[in-house]
Amino acid sequence: MNKHIALKSGILVFTLVFLMMSSQGRLPHEKINYFPLSGDTLSCLILPNNVLGKNRYSIGYHYQILKEFAKAQQCALRLIPLADSVSPWEAMLAQNVHVMITNTEYDSVPEILKGRFIAGPSLNNFEHTWVLLQEDFDVMKAMYTWFNSFKHTEQYAGIASKFNRSQRPRSPSHFARELSPYDDLIKKYSKEIGWDWRLLAALIHQESNFRMHVSSSKGAIGLMQVKEVVAQRYGVDPIFLYDPEQNIKAGSMMLKDLHRTLRDSTMGEDELIKFILAAYNAGPGRIEDCRNFALSQGKDPNNWEEVSGIFPLMSKKEHYQGEHIKIGPFRGNETIAYVSGVLERYQLYRTFTD
Repeated sequence: MNKHIALKSGILVFTLVFLMMSSQGRLPHEKINYFPLSGDTLSCLILPNNVLGKNRYSIGYHYQILKEFAKAQQCALRLIPLADSVSPWEAMLAQNVHVMITNTEYDSVPEILKGRFIAGPSLNNFEHTWVLLQEDFDVMKAMYTWFNSFKHTEQYAGIASKFNRSQRPRSPSHFARELSPYDDLIKKYSKEIGWDWRLLAALIHQESNFRMHVSSSKGAIGLMQVKEVVAQRYGVDPIFLYDPEQNIKAGSMMLKDLHRTLRDSTMGEDELIKFILAAYNAGPGRIEDCRNFALSQGKDPNNWEEVSGIFPLMSKKEHYQGEHIKIGPFRGNETIAYVSGVLERYQLYRTFTD
């Protein structure tokens, strides 16, 4: 016997019957006042990239739709990452997760769990749907009734266009229109820190390639790869770090803090930006070590080329055990590449984007 039951046959039949029943006598734009999640938190499970295919903005698209649903439900929205050691089905059962985004064409539910899950509305042309536990039938009902109305709005059309357009191959002409689905947020927070928004966009591309759901082995999360301790420092609740706005807010506040810390009356603005980028990548303490060591070697601590030029010496025992290096050895190759990568992309964005 097959160990899995296909999602389409295992759970969609039930919910499609519900959809036909619930749609009778209702106009597409009719609003339904039904709030099973009011005052609660809607939890959504983030799946690995290979589950949703090659569309790198799939999570972002679904998140924006879920965010509007949560707003209509008068509840909060939280994204929960999937641990490597558990299957998404186990995570749905073990954690308080309301929604899992999945691909009905390829995914399957274990036979032992047959009857435990129901499917919400299909939301795009990639066979993606929202899956819920059967006991969350009232939430699924609210999703169907809400989405049947929302999908006919200009707001939905704008979200779908923004995220689908981002999948197309890039050419210089594309940059004139957009850099990412998050341009509005990037422009908002770049103003707050006094940066050219294209520079902030270049940094975010370097950190996450504009993928809001990524995390690193070192605990860095989201678009700007912000760690929980950093988020807390700037008043952002770590449980919302997968939220694009909260992530960019925390990352931008860190950049503003670095600007204040590193600013020197004898340092030019261009050099300051390089040191800020380096500190964002390697940490401010590490960059302070680098500048102090450069000074001890007769170099200008305010000149990025001279400071980065002495990085090879910082990996040698006779130097990194000295009084000028407090954190320890530092090779610096990654940081040099990081700074160069951000600035090169920034110049590209400046060429083709207003």
